[in-house]
Amino acid sequence: MTRAASSADVIACFSISLSTLFICLALFRLWSLHKATAVVVFGFQRHALSILFVTSSLRRLLTLRGLTLDRSNLYVASRVLELVAALVLFVQSWLEHRRSARPSDSIILYLIACLIRDGFELPSTIQGQRDWILQDPILTQIVIEGALLATETLQKDSTKESPCEDVSSEEKSSVIGRTFFWWINPILYEGYRNVLLGYELPLIDTELLSKPIRIASIHAWEQRLRPENQMTLPRVLLRCLMRPFLLAIPPRLFLTLFRYSQPIIIRRAIVFVTSDKLNDETWTGHNLIITAVVVYVGLAISNTAYQHHLNRLRIMIRAALVALIHDKTMHSYAETVNEGNVLTLVSTDVDGLDTIGEMFHETWGQVLEVMIGIAMLSWEVGWISPLPLFVIFLCSRVSRYVAKNLRSGQGNWNQATQSRISVTSAVISVMKTVKMLGLQGAMSAHIQGLRRHELQMANKVRWMIFAYNAAANANGMFAPVLTLVLYAIVARMRGSGLDTATAFTTIAILSMVTHPANMVMTIVPRAIASFSSFERIQSFLLEPPRQDYRIGIVQSKAVSEWESTESDTTTTLPPALTVESLAVGESHFALEDVNLNVKQGSIVVFTGATAAGKTLLARAILSEVPSIGVVAASSKCIGYCSQIPWLPNGSVKQIIMRFDDNSAIDSTWYETVVDACCLTKDIDVLSSGDETSIGSRGTNLSGGQRQRIALARAIFARTDILILDDPFSALDGGTENQIVQNLFGSEGLLRKRGTTVFLISHSTQYFCLADEVIVLESGRIKERGKWNELTTRDPQILKIVLSEDDHEHKIMPAYSSRQFSQQQRSLDDAAADSKRKTGDSSLYYYYIKAAGLRNFAILEACTTTYSFFITFPQYWLKLWTDSGSRNDWLFIGGYITLNLIAWVSTCTGMWATTLLIAPHSGLALHSKLLQVILSAPLLYFSRTDNGSILNRFSQDLQLVDKQLATAISRMSVQIFKLLVQIIFLFVAQKLLTLTLPICLIVVYVVQKIYLRTSRQLRLLELESRSAVFIDFLETVEGLPTIRAFGGQSKAESEHIKRLGESQKPFYLLLCLQCWLRIVLDLLVAAIAVGVIALAVILKHTTGGQVGVALNIVLVANTTLLKLIESWTDLEISLGAIARIKSLEDEVSPEDQPSETSVPPETWPSSGTIEFRDLTAAYNKENTVLKNISLRIKSGQKVILCGRTGSGKSSLLLTLLRLLDMKSGSIVVDDVNIAHVPRSVIRERCFVTVPQEPLFFNQETLRFNVDPTGTLSNDTIIEALYKVNIWQHFNTILDRERPCDAPASTHPILDRTLTSFPPLSVGQGQLLALARALLQVYVIDTSGARPIILLDEATSSLDLVTENLILKIIHEEFTCKGYTIIMVAHRVGAAVSHLRKGLDVVVWMKDGRIEKTGTADDIMNVEIEARREED
Repeated sequence: MTRAASSADVIACFSISLSTLFICLALFRLWSLHKATAVVVFGFQRHALSILFVTSSLRRLLTLRGLTLDRSNLYVASRVLELVAALVLFVQSWLEHRRSARPSDSIILYLIACLIRDGFELPSTIQGQRDWILQDPILTQIVIEGALLATETLQKDSTKESPCEDVSSEEKSSVIGRTFFWWINPILYEGYRNVLLGYELPLIDTELLSKPIRIASIHAWEQRLRPENQMTLPRVLLRCLMRPFLLAIPPRLFLTLFRYSQPIIIRRAIVFVTSDKLNDETWTGHNLIITAVVVYVGLAISNTAYQHHLNRLRIMIRAALVALIHDKTMHSYAETVNEGNVLTLVSTDVDGLDTIGEMFHETWGQVLEVMIGIAMLSWEVGWISPLPLFVIFLCSRVSRYVAKNLRSGQGNWNQATQSRISVTSAVISVMKTVKMLGLQGAMSAHIQGLRRHELQMANKVRWMIFAYNAAANANGMFAPVLTLVLYAIVARMRGSGLDTATAFTTIAILSMVTHPANMVMTIVPRAIASFSSFERIQSFLLEPPRQDYRIGIVQSKAVSEWESTESDTTTTLPPALTVESLAVGESHFALEDVNLNVKQGSIVVFTGATAAGKTLLARAILSEVPSIGVVAASSKCIGYCSQIPWLPNGSVKQIIMRFDDNSAIDSTWYETVVDACCLTKDIDVLSSGDETSIGSRGTNLSGGQRQRIALARAIFARTDILILDDPFSALDGGTENQIVQNLFGSEGLLRKRGTTVFLISHSTQYFCLADEVIVLESGRIKERGKWNELTTRDPQILKIVLSEDDHEHKIMPAYSSRQFSQQQRSLDDAAADSKRKTGDSSLYYYYIKAAGLRNFAILEACTTTYSFFITFPQYWLKLWTDSGSRNDWLFIGGYITLNLIAWVSTCTGMWATTLLIAPHSGLALHSKLLQVILSAPLLYFSRTDNGSILNRFSQDLQLVDKQLATAISRMSVQIFKLLVQIIFLFVAQKLLTLTLPICLIVVYVVQKIYLRTSRQLRLLELESRSAVFIDFLETVEGLPTIRAFGGQSKAESEHIKRLGESQKPFYLLLCLQCWLRIVLDLLVAAIAVGVIALAVILKHTTGGQVGVALNIVLVANTTLLKLIESWTDLEISLGAIARIKSLEDEVSPEDQPSETSVPPETWPSSGTIEFRDLTAAYNKENTVLKNISLRIKSGQKVILCGRTGSGKSSLLLTLLRLLDMKSGSIVVDDVNIAHVPRSVIRERCFVTVPQEPLFFNQETLRFNVDPTGTLSNDTIIEALYKVNIWQHFNTILDRERPCDAPASTHPILDRTLTSFPPLSVGQGQLLALARALLQVYVIDTSGARPIILLDEATSSLDLVTENLILKIIHEEFTCKGYTIIMVAHRVGAAVSHLRKGLDVVVWMKDGRIEKTGTADDIMNVEIEARREED
């Protein structure tokens, strides 16, 4: 009775403390709620239960009326406080339900504590105590508390219209729901039943949103300490994310506490089983079971909570780093930002750093666990306990070596990856030109060579990882062996033996010591290697930023002078722009002493020869290049139309209206602009009108359409200043004339608006419309004034002759809307079928085949051997302890041998994984992916975003290189380990076999539900990340345009939106993994409690059986969790394989089965071409060439003319087999090219010079002119001399002292293009012509004579450069008897080199040949055509 009274006093004291604490916390909460607005509609259920709870508390208080006075004070105080707490809970519950979107954590925790308190009171009632407790309605109270707890944990779905509508399910969930991840159950259900789509995913926690993290990270970076060092970026991240970083510490400490409670339970359970009489009444059977429940459930909760905090930190680190990279990109000069570099930073480097928080917390946590483990080990084995530290020290020597060299190795690997991605990105973005030039094979070989180099760099890192893992595994296996063996020897020398309790407790502790030691040895090299990524990102962030030194026009000196000269007038406006002493350049000035004073509303034309500095001046005005001098503008928001239009993917309407600040659409102004740019007819023929997608870089539009849309965008923005850099170069003469009159004529749109226009152009026929013409020469202003004044004053200006332009650069027609909807932006990324959720078993064979069957067989043999020999020592130890110390030396030798075999097998398996399977599969899959992409038809590239394609070469291959091989190895190991552990577990505790069906059912259901959803989330994450890559690609390409229009804020908003969409499936996937973790941990906890309960109930169980069972349980939960996780990692990593396989299945190569006839090496020998009733089309619905019949003789030059859309470029594309022939044929030297492989046609039959020269700036000059790498230095230099471009590159030796270089390299040819002065458009075309000369030379050496195709190769050039190129073509090709087909931009210049009686001009119209004849005949046809239009 005294003991019961004492227990009641303790419970009463606990109740007083609990009620007091809750009342205090509730009062603070009520104060914060009383001013909040209602967010939830009224409900009565939980309020009725709250009333019952108050009533029950009052009734319990009334039961104390008959209590004796000596005990009444304590119990009365307890019950009074319980009643007050119940009343406060009623009020708080009512306010919480009305004014908070989340259930009250304090109420839920209080009710749980009340249930625990009342649960301890309940046994006293059941035991039949005859005092006041008998009259207490305790059972009613427990039922009400349980019901109230259940209702309080319910999520509040019925919310009013309020800001809380944007609150995520996690935030609206109760503390129990967040702990056990109940809030994710609807996602699991939806993923199991249906196909998940990105836009249907729920919101994530507001603390994880990209925008506030971006603001905080940028602010922290700006406030960084200077000067910077290697730790600057890590400190910035820590400062930015201090709170989520610290929140992971408490659950990590609890995790350590519960982990090291397990050996204590093991010892107590063994002692309980093996002892006949208990010396310690505290560790009774009942208490042992209760303690096991607390420890294993606490282990599950703390482990999951810790991992969840790390996941949230991971999301934030990722968002912060991407934000810093994007912000730096937006504030860098366009010339200094490399696409491949940025994409590598965002993908490879950020992925390597998002787990840096986990590395830090695991390091200190594991070190703490090692210290605790050694202390506990000393209690078991005494002075032998430091032995594991000695083994750890020896193994750490290898870890130290790896850490020392891994950083540089990882940096070299990342650099090699960046080089490959850069070249791949460049090739994909200009795939049409690559195919036209016949460079598919050369580009494939070059990229594959870069891939092999990348894998060589990777293998250096993998060897170090292999050496480290071998040392770490030696530590994990031999430290327990040596410690236990030495203890057994010492015990035998003392005359005793190895007792069961000490043996299994020691093994449990040692496994908990060596595991954290191994983790530390794993994490430290990883953390050090990650610093190479920190360095790369930090060096990018510390690059010199773009400086906008432009000042407002009111601050300039020119305005002061204007005010002094115009003080007596009120009608003259101040200048729109002034430039004073502007100079651009480093070692020598490309622009020098430029002074401008441009009035508002004036139209100024800049002209001059190639490389005169026209575009450079425009970029200097936009502050896009470093400059010296003063640039003052009336507005920094300037409309800009660049020489190569920047067109991100989107509809025509979205592109035109992109930089308009008005939220409301001005349809009248939109139609006016579209009409002024002659786009109305183009839009009308599109099936979806102006809602038709233009594709990446406008690939679905002709060159003229791209320029006109970019021009319309610049005009629609209604800026006061407009800079147009050669915006009409891709237009035919009639269209150009119409647009010029619409914009610059006396009634022109820009004239009426008073827009100040800077026009860079060579079209001198329109110079008379300008208020001022400025002629640049060698970076200086040569002449300026009215055009008629200039021609009178300096007749040399007339060398820029009046010529009519006829230009068309059609790439692809616009396709129907069904092909370009946002949901179908790429063929494979939008595929949502059953395989997304159920998986595809054929992927396993597909990957194993890529990895090599022999390599996979080696891996499976090693994993099977390792799994058995790493688990069997537990049973061997049972046999040893049960033997009664007989044959100790036999058991010692066997124990060592078993572990040695396990170590050798795991090392061999690791070697097979990292150095056989990973590189073999990486090279094979990259080769297959590259082949599929390069062999795809042009239609595929018009339908698919470049970023989506590039995502396969970056993100997907990164999964193949770094995760897939490891995932398949881990899954194999865990499967075999779990099978062996289950066998030994049930051998040790046979009754546990009864639970096997239940466990199997639970695991099967969990994995089935989990895998379906996690697989889909992983695929969605991969696809959404491609949108982030696309955003970075488009941003890097369009930096000057974005900044000119002042569109940085809009670009930032779009980036934040895309990043947020990619974070959503990634975070949900991590939460799903936490759900899996706690479910499996609770399952293992049930098994562990079952083992102890059976040991308590069935005391005939031996200590060895209990020790084996509990030690297996100790690792079985990890094995089971790792099995599901590795299976899931494998399944979701196979998403990359699925994307590659689906690409291979869905994208048909452009080569047809009938194209197998390979002509002799000497074909073509003469160059005769015959078109026989040819009809060609881009697709079934769009015919572009109709009944073309034409015969071209050997050595003849044919000039193709015609208006925009007449089919000139389409004819060349058909010759190159980039368009398919619907009927008819093309015969070249008696060979029908329809049966010839397309690679042979492009590489041997034709040599093409396209309008837009193709160069790779990160590659060498040699590679750019000789991609095959087969020509000598002298041959290349001779070609560069012929096109007058060698001196441009040779001047670098005059300014730089030659450096030591290998004898095999050339000081000029083997330098990258970025190391030379920038090439102008004309110089670039000359270099392209040099490449054509070399291609002809290579083909000639085989005995063939190629046909030369010139696709508007002089369209964007000044007359001097154009004449130079035409002269070179005439001397090197025409005079040497090569057949030439030329699409002419300036007909007048092109026909000047025609040979009478031999060369002809062809006039095309609407895809047909209208006329074939002399130049005079075609001129008459053109004049008549224009008259008809007028």
